[in-house]
Amino acid sequence: MKKKILIPLCLLALLLATPRANAQVPVAGAFTGLIKKVIVAIDLGVQRIQNKTIALQNAEQQIENSLHLNSLRDINGWLDKERNLYAGYYNELAQVKKLLADYQMVKEVITRQKQLLSEYQRASALFSKDAHFSAGELRYMAGIYDGILQESLRNLEAVNTAVTALTTQMDDADRWLRIDEAAKAIQLNLDHLRQFNRQNVLLSLSRSRDALDRSGVQQLYGLSH
Repeated sequence: MKKKILIPLCLLALLLATPRANAQVPVAGAFTGLIKKVIVAIDLGVQRIQNKTIALQNAEQQIENSLHLNSLRDINGWLDKERNLYAGYYNELAQVKKLLADYQMVKEVITRQKQLLSEYQRASALFSKDAHFSAGELRYMAGIYDGILQESLRNLEAVNTAVTALTTQMDDADRWLRIDEAAKAIQLNLDHLRQFNRQNVLLSLSRSRDALDRSGVQQLYGLSH
């Protein structure tokens, strides 16, 4: 059972109660590079399955054409022999098609993961420009981000295992369950990231010295006045 990363505003305020100064975000998200590599691996896996599907579909068409031609010639016994001979093609095609259908969910997982990385990078860049946060506070933020990214990497690796299901002979139900669980977990990671970002923005707004300062914070984060 995955633990939720919930950061109450009151606790966040206490943790971040250090002198304010301009600072840069420390190197956060050491897992971003690994995450990108896994995303590429999954994308390549899906592409291989798609290519295999096309190849098998072409083979299927050729077989069907051949079967049809010979059935028209009424060659006794040939039809059943050919069907048995190419039964493996049909079975593999059915398996690959089923796996490819599951990858519609995989594509959604990849989309969410890319969104998580994008929102993390944007938020950390903006917080580094915010004079309301100190270097210590930014280090704290980096630790939270790394925790979220590490968890998302673990979930993504589970998807990558499912992508190689044809070679690992994973059961269909188990493969679907792994993909489904990873999809839900990565969505939860994205929700946690967004919640943490919102809390930090609200904290910055609460530290505004006057209306002009508050307006600057709103402009920095693209908030409506």
